[in-house]
Amino acid sequence: MGEDLYTAMNAKIQLDRAAAAAPKILQGPSGPGLIYQGTTIHNPDNPLGEAKNWVGMALSQRRKQEQKPTSALIFGLGLGWHLRIIWESFPGIKIHVLEPDLSLMDLYEKYNVLGPGQKPVIHTSQTAFDEILAREVVHGEGGAPLVLPVPGYRRIWPQQAAIFIKQVTREISRREVIDKTKALTDSVFIENLAKNTGLTTTLPDVMLLKGRFPVRPAFVVGAGPSLAKNGRLLGEAIGKSVIVCASAALKPLLGLGVRPDVVLLLESSDTSSYLKLSPTERDILGDKAVLAAASSSHPNHFQVEGFHKALFHLNGGEAQILGRGLFLPQGGNAGTAAFALAYVWGLDPLVLVGQDQSYEGNFLHAAGTSDSVIDENMGTTILVPGVGGQDVETNTSLLASLGWYQEAAATIRRNPKGGPRLINATARGAAIRGFEEMSLDNVIALMDKNLPPIDIPALLAMIPKPSAREIKSDLKQISGIISSLKRILQINTQKCLVEMMATSQASAFMAQILGPAMASGSKQGILKNLIWADGLLLKMLASL
Repeated sequence: MGEDLYTAMNAKIQLDRAAAAAPKILQGPSGPGLIYQGTTIHNPDNPLGEAKNWVGMALSQRRKQEQKPTSALIFGLGLGWHLRIIWESFPGIKIHVLEPDLSLMDLYEKYNVLGPGQKPVIHTSQTAFDEILAREVVHGEGGAPLVLPVPGYRRIWPQQAAIFIKQVTREISRREVIDKTKALTDSVFIENLAKNTGLTTTLPDVMLLKGRFPVRPAFVVGAGPSLAKNGRLLGEAIGKSVIVCASAALKPLLGLGVRPDVVLLLESSDTSSYLKLSPTERDILGDKAVLAAASSSHPNHFQVEGFHKALFHLNGGEAQILGRGLFLPQGGNAGTAAFALAYVWGLDPLVLVGQDQSYEGNFLHAAGTSDSVIDENMGTTILVPGVGGQDVETNTSLLASLGWYQEAAATIRRNPKGGPRLINATARGAAIRGFEEMSLDNVIALMDKNLPPIDIPALLAMIPKPSAREIKSDLKQISGIISSLKRILQINTQKCLVEMMATSQASAFMAQILGPAMASGSKQGILKNLIWADGLLLKMLASL
């Protein structure tokens, strides 16, 4: 009898616990509240007022409070009171919700407190949510998102909430790095482009080698500090693969006795002195190396001796007016550009080497580069999973590059036609999601040692160049449009803005040169930037 009583009492305790954990809807004066696992998610006394406080707090914590958010990132669906407040405050805003508990979605549907047509995008896994973070936060056109982890959800699921906050914060930091770089360099890049316009009719565009390569492995080499650990092994791949490196990795590679096939750079400032080689370095480099520079990089880069010269375009605007419309997608640095070029060329597998995306001790880059030691102003360090499973330190700038590689891997993986094998053979550094980890010696052991070398300069010599006459004609036509916009501006500022918007939507290059005018707002500011655009076109014409 005692055992039966104990069993019955234990069963009652379990039932009581289950009942306490089950979601409870409590009707209040202004609508339903929600209690789950003993935690109040929506207070039934005033769920709408409570939600207003949450949203107000989230708005006050945005880094760019002067901009209205165009997207909201929410941890916790609940009954949707907070979503209602967000939509009422910002009509048309895109709302993405990460919901950790599928059982609560039925209650959300049943007690729908949202208005007509108000429907968020609901994600039920962190992985799915991470994919939209890049699209909405890093590459979206709006300002900083509104970020709201619902307080009750944070108490019930503290670990998931912490991951949500960590991932969102990282992606916002990535966007800030991109925006800061863009603000500092955009005007310099386009002024460089004007000076380099004539070169586009004499130098080959590396993007036009798309599809012309036989299948070969590509080693995409960065200037990470781990390059010293295994970079020398690349000597065994010379002539049997394509070695593409960021310009910063050139001298560390030559110091290891390795000759790269292609060196990429895209810096707007003058780094040509770093590329000047000693007699020993020239002997190692040989006479087949290609230096491919962005058409908007510093003009002195095209004067460096010892290389076959080529170029590429960084965005669709300049590619549209000066090339065949093909531009090289990249993540703001030469390492990502090298990876993108190897992919466009159809090389397979794509193997990363020296792509640490992290610090090693007091070093940010490999010994031999111009900035190998950590700068005290690089920013707050962040721990990320490393190669082999051990966490490593990185910063927001490197995190932006790391995120770019992971997005690129995801994009390649989604291609229905398949894609190259992606391997991270970096000896140390951040793990890169989407890349399999393999030691460099194992990668080289798997290579076909009988592959003949590829004469890349000979392939580039076969590429047709754009016509200077046609470019001049296009630039003169655009100059005429700028003159017309200036005349319209004197009559009607609003009409000028409408015309600029329509012209920008029709032409990527017009969008590029009219951007400052459209952003200026005032009539005086618009005129100043239209005069600048006209002057830019004159410089481009003079360069031809």
